[in-house]
Amino acid sequence: MMELLSLAIISPLLGGLLIFLIKDRRFSKFISYLSSLISLIAFFVLFLNFEKTGGFQHVISLEWIPAWRVNIEFGLDKFNAPFAILTSLISIVAIHLSLRTAIERVENYLSLILLLQFTVIGFYLSTNLFLFFIFYEAMLPPAFFLIYRWGTGDSYRAAFKFLIYTFAFSIFLFIGIIGVFMAAGSFSFESLKELNLSLQDKTLLYLAFFLAFAVKIPIVPLHGWLRDAYYLSPTPITIFMSAVMGKMGIYGLLRVTPYFSDVLLEIGWAIILLCLISFIYAAFLALNQRDMKLLFSYMSLSHVGIITAGLLSGTLQGLNGSLLQSINHGVLAASFFYLAEIFKRQTKSYDMDRLGALSKRVPVLVFFTFAFVMAMGGFPGLSYFNGEILLLSGIFRHSVILGFLAIIGVAIGVVYLCYFFYRVFLKKPGSDMSLLVRDVRGFEFVIFSVFFIITLYLGLNPSFVIGQVENIFTYYGR
Repeated sequence: MMELLSLAIISPLLGGLLIFLIKDRRFSKFISYLSSLISLIAFFVLFLNFEKTGGFQHVISLEWIPAWRVNIEFGLDKFNAPFAILTSLISIVAIHLSLRTAIERVENYLSLILLLQFTVIGFYLSTNLFLFFIFYEAMLPPAFFLIYRWGTGDSYRAAFKFLIYTFAFSIFLFIGIIGVFMAAGSFSFESLKELNLSLQDKTLLYLAFFLAFAVKIPIVPLHGWLRDAYYLSPTPITIFMSAVMGKMGIYGLLRVTPYFSDVLLEIGWAIILLCLISFIYAAFLALNQRDMKLLFSYMSLSHVGIITAGLLSGTLQGLNGSLLQSINHGVLAASFFYLAEIFKRQTKSYDMDRLGALSKRVPVLVFFTFAFVMAMGGFPGLSYFNGEILLLSGIFRHSVILGFLAIIGVAIGVVYLCYFFYRVFLKKPGSDMSLLVRDVRGFEFVIFSVFFIITLYLGLNPSFVIGQVENIFTYYGR
């Protein structure tokens, strides 16, 4: 199984290097699909064959810096495996969508996507904080060049905003990791259990971690990079950022937060309130959009707010809900941005007010869109319902007032989702642009079918993601 994990990690890197060196368009397409598919299958097989014990399994370890007790070490557990599977799945979708659009220097583009996939997987699978930080930083160059080189409009500005925000706040992650090493003498995640610090020092340490990861999620008011980066990036990169890279911040908090339960008892209400303000504020921004891609960008920003709030509630329900909803959000965010790209490709516009009356013309597209709207709205039996119930339960257990604030954000979310569906598919068309829209078919039908099956399956069987990891969250004792 260690060999299978090695293959899952290294295949995107090898694929990217081969594409960059050979530079043949047809070969690049084949290798890009194959590399991500190998990674996806390998992670899925490993996930299905976990032992019901805690801790990292199938660990790969190479000696690196003995003086600091740092190894190049990767491991898979029931906690990071869902994120690794999600990353590989979304990479395949991003690669396919990229090849459907006219892209210059596609070989360089595909090699950067695979390099980005490798760095994100490396981040998720790192078993010590030092390697964790290295991969957190390593994803910045490929992401920057993908936004800058292949984005639209003022992509230079969007790429630099993304780089500056993320790089500047990563100093807090570095400070936090050095603080852990100085206090516990190790970079391992387990060393977080051994922090012999005063509550004040521990609070400052946790805030360093929170600031670093809050920018990546992002949480208002640290979201200044998101609008330009999501909107001006090529849609496949927007999908990757929303569905996968934003989860790096959530995953980082999921890794460190259980060891700071005493800190959350003191300041948890304040940062949960900040996350819920982000949830509601972004929901209002989404409600006011006529541009489809901007609507989905703010929708994504809104939902990660409640996911983070549930995580910080200090409850088993909230933590399990944040893990489950991270995966659900990744799948549904990718679905909606893919929808936006279909409309853009066919009509040359994201303007929803120029659409309408599509309900009879494109029945397959209507079905999938309606299913994803219902899922994101929290309809029982679909994936988001279970995660939303867990998140709300965790927040209510922490504070009834904060719980009611979360309910307000959920209600606004249902409104803008329904309004989106009405404007695009039900109201009278605002122009003849609706006549340009064709129904989904071919590989796009396959992708939407896969997303729908995942949404339905996780709605009926959420334990596939969270049932095996409950013992990880015992540090709270709540």
